Amino acid sequence: MARPGHHGLVIASNRLPVRLTVANGSFEVQRSVGGLSAALGAMRGDATWIGWPGAVVPPALQKRVSRRLAKDNLYPVFLSADEEEDFYGRVCNDTLWPLFHYFSERLRITPEAWARYVEVNERYADVILEHCEPDARVWVHDFHLMLVPEMLRKRAPDLSIGFFLHIPFPSSEIYRLLPAREELLRGVLGADYVSFQVGDYARHFRSSCLRILGVDSEPDWLDLDGRRVGIGVDPIGIDIAGFREVLADPETERHLADLERQYEGRRLILGVERLDYTKGIPQKLHAFERFLEQDPERAQTTSMIQVVVPSRLESPEYRAQRDEIELLIARINGRFARPGVTPVEYMHRDISKPALVALYRRADVMMVTALRDGMNLVAQEFVLCQSEPGLPSRWRGALLLSELAGSAQVLPGALLVNPWNVDGVVDHLVTALELPTRDRRRRLEAMAKRVESLDSRRWAEGFLTRLGRHSRRDRRTRRPPTVDATLEARIRRKFVRARARTIVLDYDGTLREFELHPDLAQPTPEIRKLLRDLAALPATDVHIVSGRRRRNLEQWFGRLPVHLCAEHGYVARAPGGEWRTLVDLDLSWLRPIERLLRRVAADVPGAHVERKSCSVAWHYRQADREYGSWRARELLNDLSQHLAGAPAEILLGRQVVEVRAQGVNKGLYVQGLFPNGKEATHFVLGLGDDRTDHDLLDALPSGSVAGHVGGLLPSTRSDGSRDDVHIVGPGEVRAFLRDLASAMEPAATEPPPA
Repeated sequence: MARPGHHGLVIASNRLPVRLTVANGSFEVQRSVGGLSAALGAMRGDATWIGWPGAVVPPALQKRVSRRLAKDNLYPVFLSADEEEDFYGRVCNDTLWPLFHYFSERLRITPEAWARYVEVNERYADVILEHCEPDARVWVHDFHLMLVPEMLRKRAPDLSIGFFLHIPFPSSEIYRLLPAREELLRGVLGADYVSFQVGDYARHFRSSCLRILGVDSEPDWLDLDGRRVGIGVDPIGIDIAGFREVLADPETERHLADLERQYEGRRLILGVERLDYTKGIPQKLHAFERFLEQDPERAQTTSMIQVVVPSRLESPEYRAQRDEIELLIARINGRFARPGVTPVEYMHRDISKPALVALYRRADVMMVTALRDGMNLVAQEFVLCQSEPGLPSRWRGALLLSELAGSAQVLPGALLVNPWNVDGVVDHLVTALELPTRDRRRRLEAMAKRVESLDSRRWAEGFLTRLGRHSRRDRRTRRPPTVDATLEARIRRKFVRARARTIVLDYDGTLREFELHPDLAQPTPEIRKLLRDLAALPATDVHIVSGRRRRNLEQWFGRLPVHLCAEHGYVARAPGGEWRTLVDLDLSWLRPIERLLRRVAADVPGAHVERKSCSVAWHYRQADREYGSWRARELLNDLSQHLAGAPAEILLGRQVVEVRAQGVNKGLYVQGLFPNGKEATHFVLGLGDDRTDHDLLDALPSGSVAGHVGGLLPSTRSDGSRDDVHIVGPGEVRAFLRDLASAMEPAATEPPPA
């Protein structure tokens, strides 16, 4: 459990905010600098942090390491060397990292390693639950732990869970290449609030949810399995207070003075990147080479410093990337160097914070040419260091920024470039070097204000505020309990002991899975047998209440001993009887609306119109999901205008927009089944899966069992007088009904009591 006084925040990330070194049976712990540790530094004292300690710890040392880290409220997830390689190396770095950064040609998929990814995520969930209270807030970070939110949700439904993705989320066309695409989406959607760096990534995520899960969404939320999940944008910023401390450090002033002397009279172009193929370092060097080719004399007045922080040099790909960079630099220097002049100065090492800040301060142009980047905080660091008072060379620099980095959407004064367009980068580099001081200052001032507003402390506080808002909202709309073995046994006992039973079933999405075209969703032999067995039970009536046309229900179920109600309650018939209408209607609006829907269907490939007696439906399940969903929203607006004052209402179902006569609903039919209420021994079960079934379930008499299938939530009219339960899907519905039928079989063969 969390320690006394703990504020209830649990942070889970791939790495703990420390560096652990293990050697010769002992270990050393050092605090990490930068990264997520700096961003969440203000919350360290009030939070529990779960993560990998950064090194393989022998079992004999694990207890000692755990005790030492617990002093700082840090709790490790230990991984063996094989686990680290499969989880981090093969899945995170070889599969998810290239895919999410649009490098599909580098994508490598190892099925065995995926199983390890699942296992490690489960271990993280275990450690999180060991160290958090039931009402804690859990903040899960990044692509390493995308399955954790759902794992936590299943085991601790009342937790407030947030998820933040630090890297890009790719377009759905790219994301769909991933074999485990559905598992990862559902994993993330276990959270109450899911957030991204910029709006594009949130939009891509929503598009993937629609195309892969079939879940439509609003801009800031979606409903999944009866839960509302918030979707937001929270661009991360830098630790402004930390950088200001470094700017005030005398060591920074000393480094800056050295740079001013060394590069006196020269213009300095700066690049600072971690060694990674997503950073576009070769593209930057090609552009600088072209810049010198256009005028070789520029080498006498302009220098580039390229800092490359070592990363993953155990990987052949990363070593090849380093070799390519070093060969390009050697070629440029070989072509354009003069005695005493080196066009590109290369630093392949970690550098101190004061030395880095001094470089930011001295640079005339900062070049960030990332081929894809979640945010890129280097750009923000440069802006802050350039705009802060107190040192020489304020307002000197210009920012040349890749339009493919997240920072391009939050820094309004940057000169944006396409890193793949070498000539375009060169043109913008020339512009950046020649910008008048007034323009440089104006651009930097605009960006500095934005950097100030993105401060990492504000970022964290804003995320947690929105998490609280969305988790509270979800608690108000919590779905009913899922039918498990215990709940099913209780319902079964009531079913068996009742003197009479009434079962009211929706069809599509409840008894039968959806198909791409409605005509393909015919009942299987299994469904026909199930209905026949239920109807054969003593004192048991079975009712199919559907939005389908009477012709469909007659063809599919006409020979079964079940009651049928078609078109959302407009017509009905008893087993073997004649169809009768349940209400008189004004249908003067129907033909004009049908013409409108057919015009729209003609413009949307895969859409079609279904005409019924008192309604007309526009189906788009076979259309492109994103385009069909967009046209459905447009259609809803058009219909609202066309139906103003007409006795009709609009229903939004699963990939269908239907307009039906007012006064017709499934509840009308159900109310007719119980005109005088119900006897104490009468068992009533109703099952439905979408909004049109709220009327059916709400009309059930007091004491009934109301089954909400899939994501259907109880309506606001539910007063607690019925037993609301959740059933996962049609397969589970059929299994549940089979269980009820089999429970009655022995009773059915016994003689009636004397």
